[in-house]
Amino acid sequence: MQAPSLLQLCVQKLAQNLIKYGPKRVRYATLSALPRRALEELLHILVAKNALNDNVLPYALTRQTQQLGLEGASQLRRCVLNTIGRSCPNLCVLDVRSCQQVDNKILRDVLQHCERLEVLRLDGCPRISDSAFAPALWKPPLAGLLGLRELSVGKCGQITAEGLMGYVLKGAPYLRILGLAYCHGTVTDEVAAELLFQFGLQALDLSFCSQISDTPFEARPRSMLRELRLSSTAVGDKGIQHIAQRSPQLEVLDVGWAMKLTDAGILAVAAHCQRLQTLCVCNTEITDKCFEAIMECRNLERLNASWCLRATAQALDILSESTATDRPPLKCFDLDHLGALALDSGVDAVGPLPIVLTRTGSVQSSASLSPLPTSWLPSRLPEPPSMQLPPAYGGEDEASAGCWEPPAPRKVRDSPCLKNIVAAYGSGLEQLLLDGIKDVAFASALEAVAANCPVLEQLAVTLPPRDTDAAVQAALSSIGAQCARLTLLRLDSSARPHKPAVDSLALPAFSRLSSLTLWCPAGGLNDSELETVLSGRTLLQTLVLRNCALSEGLFPRWCNKEQDDAMVRQLDQALLSSLNRSFGTAAASPAKLRAPKSSEGPSESRPRRRQHLRHSAALALRSVTYFSLGGAPSLSDRSCEALADLLHDAQTVDLRGCPELTEDTLRSFRKNCRFIRSVSVTMREPHTHTPAQHATRQRSTFSGSSGTESN
Repeated sequence: MQAPSLLQLCVQKLAQNLIKYGPKRVRYATLSALPRRALEELLHILVAKNALNDNVLPYALTRQTQQLGLEGASQLRRCVLNTIGRSCPNLCVLDVRSCQQVDNKILRDVLQHCERLEVLRLDGCPRISDSAFAPALWKPPLAGLLGLRELSVGKCGQITAEGLMGYVLKGAPYLRILGLAYCHGTVTDEVAAELLFQFGLQALDLSFCSQISDTPFEARPRSMLRELRLSSTAVGDKGIQHIAQRSPQLEVLDVGWAMKLTDAGILAVAAHCQRLQTLCVCNTEITDKCFEAIMECRNLERLNASWCLRATAQALDILSESTATDRPPLKCFDLDHLGALALDSGVDAVGPLPIVLTRTGSVQSSASLSPLPTSWLPSRLPEPPSMQLPPAYGGEDEASAGCWEPPAPRKVRDSPCLKNIVAAYGSGLEQLLLDGIKDVAFASALEAVAANCPVLEQLAVTLPPRDTDAAVQAALSSIGAQCARLTLLRLDSSARPHKPAVDSLALPAFSRLSSLTLWCPAGGLNDSELETVLSGRTLLQTLVLRNCALSEGLFPRWCNKEQDDAMVRQLDQALLSSLNRSFGTAAASPAKLRAPKSSEGPSESRPRRRQHLRHSAALALRSVTYFSLGGAPSLSDRSCEALADLLHDAQTVDLRGCPELTEDTLRSFRKNCRFIRSVSVTMREPHTHTPAQHATRQRSTFSGSSGTESN
């Protein structure tokens, strides 16, 4: 990882001052004098933290601005966005994804004045319609469309097929990348056939367009596509075979969640698309035979075959075949839950219908389209609920039925498939995601990962129960010490003791982690173990914890609320004592009612909370933007109020399996988290309900940011 330059460090410090102090420390008028790259980097930091507001943006819109990324900035007012076109005539890239306030007037103004516009991303802008791209009467065509090369209008439901074909594609002759995800009513078989073959597109996203079938893929003999995304569509083997034969230069193919796809379609892709570099076939009907064909793709670098339930663990052996002389240069493996569902008993286990209190934010943005995107993997789906069934009741008595125990786990051999993958691809392996694949990540295999994967950046494994605690801890510690570039780590220790995993996560191991997910067995992670994991970490941005036995007073202790409560009780006691002494006599003077100074307590007034020294583990929560906690039944509204104070920069919070929480928790996060986008609190109801309790069920939703509500 390259060290930040002096300019980047200065911009980061400026962004911190803007976020923390605003105009008290920074004069907004001086922002427009910054160099172009510095100003664009400043906007990027503020948008990422959801801290960009109407006071800063006008000073950042200058004639030098070439890239403007406002993804998710849904709190900006339209009157400010209306000035983008006139203030930034040299704009080349505009990204307003998930900005639902963007309308036709704003977009038309940009297209009229920004003649150099090349990239326009409008995903999640439902106010955009056909008229935004139509030239005005008696006026020349929109200048911004003439040089446009990339356009993404996913989830823009008002754009029709007529507007797309008549205004957009005819007005943008150099358009090469087009995204139409979730455009159900726009993309039909006829439209898809023209998009695939007529306009010379190189990248096309038709994900979640449920109306298309196999028919449009055989309309013409040849296509120029290099990237095609058909995730969650009704396309089957026939359509994939046709497009593989007609697009031999295909480099990126995403057919994840195409439930009709089997081995036949992927075999055709492997046979005809020799330039394929990225392949996503997650949750399809492929088998182990398909992986043999994948090995023939000599340029394949990224493979996503997660949730392919008809495949087996033998697919790992095929991918690491030792006799292969010319295997593909794979760098990224996403093989989560390959072969079978993971039946767990986590926080989403059986129980009554939960009450969900949620605060929804902006629309989830889709990944930007490019011939070789940086983040090519689709968004991870929510964890499936537990599917474990209770034991069958026979003719035994109640005592014997209550003593039922699950059968002993089947003994398995130490599978060498992960060792073979590491031996085959270790020197260039960057991503290895094996969630839900059991009996693979043994301690010896993890030692091989540590020894052979120097550039590994993402790792996800399920720890088997057969290894000893010492071996697991030693193996994970080796990974933490030798894989210096590791930034994402997901450890599933739900089937074995989690203490070895916790001990291995103590610093200085895994010093660059920015995303951590830890699954523990039921009643697992306690207060001291969480402190071990978090103490000293300052780079964490994503933290997911499952099955926690955290105490109710942990988070109040971390932000010193227990001392504050003790001080308040002491002052109340002193005041009551003073009132009791003056009862029946003349009214007590203000001097008598004043609390006496305590030799143990502070001599001055109660200090403000932000001046308190916080726990070392609590400092790790300052940088967290996504926080998810599951299975912590002891947490109360008071605990979550303290947690919200610790997570004051969080944008997404997800709390599960916390039966004591109420809507007061939502108010706490809304009040204390300045840049919150989404809060979700799920709690289990009691097993018995009265009609009045059922009548009080409700779903509370509020939106906005920076502690404001929007109607």
